[in-house]
This record gives sequence, structure tokens and C-alpha cells, in this order.
Amino acid sequence: MSKQTLTFLGRDAGFGNQNNSAYVELNNNRFLLIDCGYTVFNKLKDNFDLLSHYDNVQVVITHLHNDHAGTISHLAACLYFKYNKKITIISKCKHLEELMTITGTPKEAYEIVDHVDDLNLKLIETKHTDYLDAYGFKATINGRNIVYTGDTYTLEPFIPYLEDCDEFYMDTSLNGECHVNIEKALPLLRDLKNKGTDVFLMHLQNKEKIEEITNKEFYTE
Repeated sequence: MSKQTLTFLGRDAGFGNQNNSAYVELNNNRFLLIDCGYTVFNKLKDNFDLLSHYDNVQVVITHLHNDHAGTISHLAACLYFKYNKKITIISKCKHLEELMTITGTPKEAYEIVDHVDDLNLKLIETKHTDYLDAYGFKATINGRNIVYTGDTYTLEPFIPYLEDCDEFYMDTSLNGECHVNIEKALPLLRDLKNKGTDVFLMHLQNKEKIEEITNKEFYTE
């Protein structure tokens, strides 16, 4: 049985109905969200009252494709104007502040940081497309060492963090053009599983086919 730390709001690939996004509720009335794509705002509105009851809202933005950052400015503006709350965005994306500005989000509504000390959260630069910078991260949450790739076509930047990893969340695809090719990744994933790491597949382009290829050895729910 998995000890999954993150709960997914959606696991679909870029053009799916439920954008890939996850969250965890932390102590001290704190909410950590991972990515805020164009379907995420309504999910938060319907299930979490737009996070209005949390004292501290933190959002990791891995890259600026719409299915990962499409409603981050909307969320920040809404919390600021409706509830006088300021969110913390954890990101190194080069054009994030420009995105917030051109979408009319006041600077008072958010702050941007590149790490979170008490979670040991460190952003890891990776490769997704040639025209956009992208990041995954590693963190320690509730005593569990987590590695989360975000969208990537290579696992090389994450290898140094997998030795003591309790939970590995990996971007998955069938073709591997700008996402990890599941068939090529299988030996590594099986090795991690044998060492006791829980492996979670995400950004699923074709869940049924991926489950067929992996023989349902890893978590897709």
C-alpha cells in the first residue's frame, strides 16, 4: 500500500480534461499546490472554497505552459481582492513575473521564491521543450523524501536525488518527444520499486496503454 503524500487534482496530459496538478495540506493551516493549469482554478473553487480558509498558500509552478500555469494569475488576484490574502509562488520560470504583470495581477498579491527551507524544497532545472525553461523539485514533506519531475524529456537531472527517495512522481508519455518515454524508463522505475520507492506516473497521455505497458506495476490513480 502506498504512503502517497500528494493528492492529484488531475493527471491528464496537456490537452486532457484535468490538468496535471497535485496538492498537500500541511500543518499550521497551510496549503501547497503544485501547478495551476487552466482547469485547476475551478477545481479549487469547487473543492476548497478557493483556499480562502488557509493562512498560507504556496504554489509551485514548474513551467509556463497553460496546462501548468494557466490560472495562477487568476488564483492570486482572486485571493488578494476577495480575501486580502497573498500567495507565495515557488518558481524559477524566467517569464513568470511578466505573465503575472500582463494578466493584471498586482505585485502585492504574490511573492516569488525559489526554495522553501522548512520543506527542504529545492527546484531542479530540467529539459522539456527547447523554447521554455522547466523545473521539477525535491522536497521532504511529513518525513517523506519526494522527487517530482514536472514535465521533462530526461531523467538525468533527478538521478542524484533518487537514492534516498520515498516517492517518485514522474512525467510519462508513449513517444518521449518532450516527455519521458515510459518504455525506456521502465528499468529505472523497477529498480526504484525494488528498493522500496513508491512510483507515481502522471501527465498521462493514454492511461490504459501506459498501464498495459507497465503491467500496472506503478500508481496511476
